[in-house]
Amino acid sequence: MKAVERSTDDGCILYDADMLANADAGLFDPVLLQQKGLVAGRAAGRGTTWFVTLDGHHAVLRHYHRGGMVAALLGDRYLWTGLARTRAWREWHLLREMHGMGLPVPQPLTARVRRYGPFYSADIVTARIVDSTSLSQRLRQQSLDIQGWRNIGHCIRRFHEAGVYHADLNAHNILIHGDGEVYVIDFDRGRRRSPGSWRRGNLNRLRRSLDKLHAQYDGFAFGETGWRALLDGYDST
Repeated sequence: MKAVERSTDDGCILYDADMLANADAGLFDPVLLQQKGLVAGRAAGRGTTWFVTLDGHHAVLRHYHRGGMVAALLGDRYLWTGLARTRAWREWHLLREMHGMGLPVPQPLTARVRRYGPFYSADIVTARIVDSTSLSQRLRQQSLDIQGWRNIGHCIRRFHEAGVYHADLNAHNILIHGDGEVYVIDFDRGRRRSPGSWRRGNLNRLRRSLDKLHAQYDGFAFGETGWRALLDGYDST
């Protein structure tokens, strides 16, 4: 993986030169990508996530959006404290590190930061985990067997053993591939940490997410049996 930074008129672009021949503003423009027939779909959340094709690679384009009350004031802008501290640069480099460690994460392709005086906005593009569904989608459609739950617990433990903290571990950010392999995505605000209580906090956050979805959707296939299997997979690693 060859990380290259390139200055632009309003900021900087970071990309993996082993995956992309070049990177410019057009890679982050959904309208332009649609005109070129490079958009395969999109998903709505806090912001729109675009499924695109870049240099033959299936990819995911995500613009960073604020959440909560501050979003009404600042929208998609963040306080500038240096390029290396921007959300996009930190996530891109963390993904690069984890991918190099063999952890099941999407490979980072490119990222962009644009300056607006004391603020910035940002985008990131990662490889798409094709033939996969989120845990939240899966459980709305069908149940997961005991081994599937154990696999999730085992996967989370791998990240924790590597000292990787996921700031928002929930059922939307866990992907299950068609072959049963488990991936974790969306490491915005993630970082490396020493062992501590945050590990249990990660698990508790995931449990709250599953409980919330169970209350929200009729037939959502989650219960104590699955959770116990997940913990068993986590603890038996």
